[in-house]
Amino acid sequence: MGQALSYTPPKSLVPFFTSEKFISLVVGPVGSTKTTAGIMKIAYHAARMAPCSDGIRRSRCVWIRNTREQLRDTSIPDFLSWFPPGVAGEYAKTYNEFTLKFNDVECKVMFRGLDDQDDVKRLLSLQISFAIMDEFREINSEIFKTVQGRLGRYPDKKMVPPRPEWGTDEKGYPIGGCVTDEGKPNAHIWGMTNPPDMETFWEGFLTNPPANCHVTIQPGGNDPKADWLEFLPPDYYTNLAVGKDPDWIDVYINSKFGKSLAGMPVFRSFSRSLHVADGSLNYIRNRNSPIIVGMDVALHPAAVFGQVDYKGRILIYDVCSATGMGAQKFIREKVKPILEQRFPGQPAIFIIDPAGNTRAQTDEKTVLDIIRAEGLTVRTASTNVLQARLGAVDAALSRVVEGEPYLLIDGTHCADLVTCLTGKYRYRRKKDGEAEDQPEKSHPWSDIADALQYLCLHADTSGVYNQEGNVQSLPVKKVNYRYV
Repeated sequence: MGQALSYTPPKSLVPFFTSEKFISLVVGPVGSTKTTAGIMKIAYHAARMAPCSDGIRRSRCVWIRNTREQLRDTSIPDFLSWFPPGVAGEYAKTYNEFTLKFNDVECKVMFRGLDDQDDVKRLLSLQISFAIMDEFREINSEIFKTVQGRLGRYPDKKMVPPRPEWGTDEKGYPIGGCVTDEGKPNAHIWGMTNPPDMETFWEGFLTNPPANCHVTIQPGGNDPKADWLEFLPPDYYTNLAVGKDPDWIDVYINSKFGKSLAGMPVFRSFSRSLHVADGSLNYIRNRNSPIIVGMDVALHPAAVFGQVDYKGRILIYDVCSATGMGAQKFIREKVKPILEQRFPGQPAIFIIDPAGNTRAQTDEKTVLDIIRAEGLTVRTASTNVLQARLGAVDAALSRVVEGEPYLLIDGTHCADLVTCLTGKYRYRRKKDGEAEDQPEKSHPWSDIADALQYLCLHADTSGVYNQEGNVQSLPVKKVNYRYV
């Protein structure tokens, strides 16, 4: 058979394609070549398999789609376009199986559509190396969980005997079987999909993935970071959007999670690819640039940590929240550790709800007094009007400064804030399908959103939302002067 086809994934797909995690998932708009990356990832991992005793690198994988019809109409033709029968291997159409062969690699690819219970039973009796989930948002979560137990069973230690240089595993057993040349586990499951709906298993899994899972969420088709457009017809996404409703466009073009029947996201202008940094952000070590801590001081407190950079942009570094915790305990156990560990020696200013200056009936202390007693600088926000607070965040999300987002969020430490902005902070839908006027009070999402609003209010210098600076300027008068 011929050599493997040459393939270079778009930059946005490289982390997914080269991921060595047990689980690797990619979410993106239509036409973003994520299926192609999933196909070529088979060859990538198959070529990394340690050779059997006869020198052949053998592996097996199963390609899963939720119906046989979709498998026949989309998945198999896509696969065969990259690996033509008779050139890259042999295709047994009767069994929907392809034996991929190149160099010293031999990988059997089994296509399975999960139409009925028998299909599921056959899937769960397989001994495989890898599994691929095509449009995994449509695949039952129980299938995803169960098939993981079938991975890494081929080749076994009889086919790839243990080597002294590989040592033993954590249980003391000699390492062999489904491993790489370095003796590392080579069992993997990966999947490609358009964004799932909010409030589903897959949305929750993608938002808070386990440690053994890598997640890539591609930018939208109209995003400047879309790096696959050269493979599409001109004006592909422009034409695709014609006649479509905003929710459809958000999912299939803008790469956003689908709408939830429970509610509509408050901040529709939030874009993960634009407003979330790829990794951690470095804070500005300057005593003239304090850390701004927007804080919601209700029964379920939350705090968002940010800073204004030299361009006037808002950088968000961290977030924390708690349930049923008093202000003093929250400051001591949640807030101060973040300030000390992430921003040592940096001055900070706390911006809280104006209601935090109301005295408690028990000891007549205000939250403002409590925070000051902890040695921290604090002041109340200029207003508590909801529309002003929402407007301050919306304005920050909508602005661009020198080609960069005006509001940028740390991609490592702010998972809860990203989840909040993605759709957990929302307007609840009424029985008639219309959205309510007030955002839903759900913890911790509404608390985190409130904290962000106070931070953005303080950072707003336009005077549109932060009315604090709107004072009458003093007239300038011409007077006599002399040099002394």
